[in-house]
Amino acid sequence: MRVPPLRHLLPLVATTALFAQLPQGLDLQALKQAASAQGVTGAADTVPTRTSALPATTVTPEESARQRSEDEKLDDEIRALKRREKGALRFGADLFQVRQRGSAATEGGIAEDYVLGTGDRLNLNVFGSATFDLPVQVDGRGEIVIPKVGTAKVGGLTLGKAKAAVQGLVSRNFSRSSVDLQVIKLREVRVFVLGEVYKPGSYLVSSLSSLVNVLGLAGGPTAVGSYRDIRVMRGGRQVAGLDLYPLRAEGLGNPNVALQNGDTLFVPLAQNQVWLEGAFQRVVSALAEPPKKGDLPSAEELALDPLKDQRDRIQREIKAIEAQLGPHAEPVLAQEDTGREGREASALHATQAPAVLSLTERANLEDRLYVLKRQLVALKEAPAGDHRVRLNPETNQPILLADADGTKPEWLRRWEQTGAAPRMQFELRADETAADALRFAGGFAPEAGPGTLTLRRLDASGVLSGQDVPLEAAARLPLQRGDVLSALPRRERTGPVVQISGWARVPGTFARTEGLKVGDLLRRDSQVLPDTYRARGEVVRTSMDGTTRFLAFDVDRALAGEPTHNVLLEDRDRVELFRLDELRLPRLVTVLGPVARPGTYRFHEGMRASDLIFRAGVPEKSADRLVAELARSKDGKPSEVIRLDLAKLLSTEAASPIALLDDTVNPRIQVDDQLSLFEKPDYKVHRAVRITGQVVRPGTYTLDSDHSRLSEVIRRAGGLTPEAMPQAGIFLRRMSTQDASLQRAAEESGLVGKDPTAKGINEILERLNETKRQPLTGQLLKNPLLHGLLSGSLNRMVVDFGGALKGDNLADVDLQDGDEIIIPRASEAAYVVGETASPFATYKVRKGMKVADLLKLAGGTTRNADTSNIRLLKADGRILDSWIDGKAVEPGDTVLVPQRFRRDSSWQENLQALTPLALILNAVK
Repeated sequence: MRVPPLRHLLPLVATTALFAQLPQGLDLQALKQAASAQGVTGAADTVPTRTSALPATTVTPEESARQRSEDEKLDDEIRALKRREKGALRFGADLFQVRQRGSAATEGGIAEDYVLGTGDRLNLNVFGSATFDLPVQVDGRGEIVIPKVGTAKVGGLTLGKAKAAVQGLVSRNFSRSSVDLQVIKLREVRVFVLGEVYKPGSYLVSSLSSLVNVLGLAGGPTAVGSYRDIRVMRGGRQVAGLDLYPLRAEGLGNPNVALQNGDTLFVPLAQNQVWLEGAFQRVVSALAEPPKKGDLPSAEELALDPLKDQRDRIQREIKAIEAQLGPHAEPVLAQEDTGREGREASALHATQAPAVLSLTERANLEDRLYVLKRQLVALKEAPAGDHRVRLNPETNQPILLADADGTKPEWLRRWEQTGAAPRMQFELRADETAADALRFAGGFAPEAGPGTLTLRRLDASGVLSGQDVPLEAAARLPLQRGDVLSALPRRERTGPVVQISGWARVPGTFARTEGLKVGDLLRRDSQVLPDTYRARGEVVRTSMDGTTRFLAFDVDRALAGEPTHNVLLEDRDRVELFRLDELRLPRLVTVLGPVARPGTYRFHEGMRASDLIFRAGVPEKSADRLVAELARSKDGKPSEVIRLDLAKLLSTEAASPIALLDDTVNPRIQVDDQLSLFEKPDYKVHRAVRITGQVVRPGTYTLDSDHSRLSEVIRRAGGLTPEAMPQAGIFLRRMSTQDASLQRAAEESGLVGKDPTAKGINEILERLNETKRQPLTGQLLKNPLLHGLLSGSLNRMVVDFGGALKGDNLADVDLQDGDEIIIPRASEAAYVVGETASPFATYKVRKGMKVADLLKLAGGTTRNADTSNIRLLKADGRILDSWIDGKAVEPGDTVLVPQRFRRDSSWQENLQALTPLALILNAVK
């Protein structure tokens, strides 16, 4: 007997398994047909799956990304509109600070009273004699279709009633089966949000979206939109309303509105807006955050922080210097005193590649950085013992930055300093009174006065009137548009209390009992710390009229009960203690030189030279690891310098010299010591030169010895090509490679930018600079060649290339890092530039040609030519300035004829043939 293939047996096995779960009487053939109709091969091995009941609605990643992009764009537009509006702070506006974008998907946790409608997606789970699980969707007729079972009308029914209806349908087909129905995705409806909102339009939302969320999609009401009369319109009539104030203030009045397609959420204009200013709970809490820069006028910003401009300027300079010094760890002053901004700047500069600095430049920058950080520390908030009065730079008047005991809230201090009371706008209905406004504002703040309100009202004729409103009359006082209701803070008067400030165990305000003395107060609360300065304490006594009196006492004698120092305390006295460390100058030491973390460090007793070096990090590659010096201060006299054997003091991966206690090799560090490490002379990882032009292999060549010669590098480049013109070769050496101190001296003396080998060419070209016009406007332009030759970063060295290549040691040149060699292509031309009939001309050189012959070819000099200062610029860079007319002209030479007087002249614009000068210009660029 032939056994059928396994693939033919699998449907039979599945059918048998399904038949074991189905009750008798179920049409198995019908299930097979249903399965076949839905693309299921084999037998009816399952009841129709999820994909059989619902169409595919998979959202592609591209569509999801596009939707997110549109939502983010709309968010940005709404934020920009709110920033541009700059309206008053309104009660309830915080409900729309974040635009909520909800999802219609659920986890099945929809309440039983939810009314189903077209588009709702459900999950039907049947278990018992028949077991299957499939999704269904309410169609346009309000029905759900259960394949091979029937249809159930659920539209308009609550979820609980729909479950009962489906249970009845299933029970007629399968006995002993239970039904569970869950909502897995709410239907979406398109509603319109119109009126005074930031982005009116139509929005697609889920049917259970709250009105607040739908409003939030449009940004919420604008500055002129109502928070109290939001309407839901359906078919031309209002079906629901929303008042945001009870919802925001008390959590009441949020209507459960099931939105339908075509509903309109309308926000009308606000009608009755009033102001509440002063000590109201919600008004001051909304302004608890300090104002940002720009929110206050400049005078008020100055009052809040009069030293901010100075600190900002110093911090900018510190960041610039740190960027030049590179990614070194900050010394102790930066770590402990510059705060978060300094640390963020260090993290930023750690990612930037610093410029290469000489030791002198680095030392100067480090010194400047040290001074700046000390200035920044001085500008920080004053410590407890600092009683300096800060002055307003504009008025030179003292500024009180805080109250005496530091207990006033920030909003109250700003009010007292700037005179600007905190205020918020409220919207009231026509029948609401001052008592309602007080309720919405959360009542009085703790700092408010004795329950009295002040009302300011501007009548129709423009007359401003005011009145006091007792609390019992607030419920009878209706407010009008533009009214201002004020609650003043109470005037604090200190009673029988004293205050302890400064370096005490627990600073603060304490009760004063009759006969209390300062020693008793300090002893009773154990206020004296081990490092409290005991030789002095202070009492500042404030009388009722505001005048003060100063008393000083010895802390130890006061604790011992000596009558002279154990001062009898009075109400409002302030006792201040000091820290012993405040009488000590900073104890610092410094590390300079090529190490990972040069800078200033705190001094610790017992620290040795090896310990300080270890804190400064490993020496850099350019560091001399053999010798270091320790400079010791001698009270303003020349320092004592101790030479150190650096090799014995460095820590390695294997060991550290912690046991090296010999004071001659590893001396102890003293306060203000300065430890210096040094660099190897002219150290660089690689030295390279660049050769371009007419050589066989142009490019960059690394120098392989301390005295690499020009001729050797040209030979390494394959020698010259047949088209080369070595007598016109250009040798450029960067001036920035010289010593940094000489460079600074050149800058201070005004020599920067001058080419010492130009031999007067700068002055000549300066008088030739008005030789080009802008083609369209006719404006005279400076000759670009002048700028190129005056650049201080490059210096052309006059070199006899021909002699060097022939083996003449006197003509050959020792190369340095950064040198650039340009070998131009051969030319038969010479050039004339300046005051001739042809001011920019090129001529073929004939054998025996002189400068006078070349000038004749150019048409001779003009009347404005300075004939006594004609120069011959040789192709190799030399300048000849005497007996010019009879000098021989060779290919590549240029005759320069300057002006006697400057004049507006339009000369021929043809510079492309000037090979030597053009090569210099291109090299500079």
